[in-house]
Amino acid sequence: MIKLIAFDLDGTLYLGDEIIHGAKDTIEYLKDKYSLVYFTNNSSKTKLEVTEKLNRLGIECDSDHVYTSSSSAAAYLIENKIDNIYVIGAKGLSMALEQAGLRVVDGAGAENLLVGMDFDISYEKIAHGLAILKNGGKFVACNEDGSFPVEGEQDMPGCGAMVGAIKGSIGRGPDYIVGKPNTYIIASIAKKHNLKSDELLIVGDSFESDIQMAKNFCCKSILLSARSEVSPDPDFDVVADHGALLQYFQQLGNH
Repeated sequence: MIKLIAFDLDGTLYLGDEIIHGAKDTIEYLKDKYSLVYFTNNSSKTKLEVTEKLNRLGIECDSDHVYTSSSSAAAYLIENKIDNIYVIGAKGLSMALEQAGLRVVDGAGAENLLVGMDFDISYEKIAHGLAILKNGGKFVACNEDGSFPVEGEQDMPGCGAMVGAIKGSIGRGPDYIVGKPNTYIIASIAKKHNLKSDELLIVGDSFESDIQMAKNFCCKSILLSARSEVSPDPDFDVVADHGALLQYFQQLGNH
C-alpha cells in the first residue's frame, strides 16, 4: 500500500521558473491522501531556496519535505567523516555544507573534492580538483546528469559536464555519487518516514534517473513522458501529462 509519493522537480513539477500545467491540481488532489515529498538532483540551491520556490509557484510545503542533492551530499559527507572539502559547484552547495557544519576550503588546503552544478566552471577549478585527487582525496559527485530541462523546451548542461571534466583529468569516476539513480536520497526519505520500499511511489520525468532510482530501490514509479517510444514495462507506469497523472490517481483512489 502506497503511503508516500515522492515527486521529482525539474521537468516534473516545474521548468525553470514556470510551474508545469496541471502540476498544482495534481498536488492539491494528493496532499490530503498521501504524504508528499519533493526531491531534486539540482545541487545549486539549498533546501530552503527550493522550498521557497515551490511555495512561490503555488505548491505549499516546508523544508522538511524537500530533499536536494546538496543537502544529501552534506549528509553523506558527515556520515562518512569526509571533511575539509573543495567544492566545484554553485554557492548553494557550499552553503548547504557549511550549514551542516562541514569545512569548505579554497584551493590547495582542501583534502577532499565535491563536484556539483557549477555555472562558472573553469580550468583553475579543474586543476585544483585534480591536485586534491592526486594527493589521495575522496571524489564525491552530486550527480552525473548530462542535462536538465528549462523553459521553452530547451535542455541545459547538467552536473555531469562538471564531473566529466574531473573524470577526464584523473582518469576515473567518483568514489561516490549521491544523487539519483543512486538510492541515497530515496533511502533517506524511507528512513525518515519509517517506510518500506513498497510503500513509496516515485513520480519523475527521466527514465535514466528517476525511474532507474525507483528500480534500484524496488519501489513503484510513474514516468511523466509524452514520448511515444517509451516501452511498456511492468516495473513502472507511463502517463503523458499531469491531466493523465491526475486521472491515474483518481482511478487508483476508486479501487
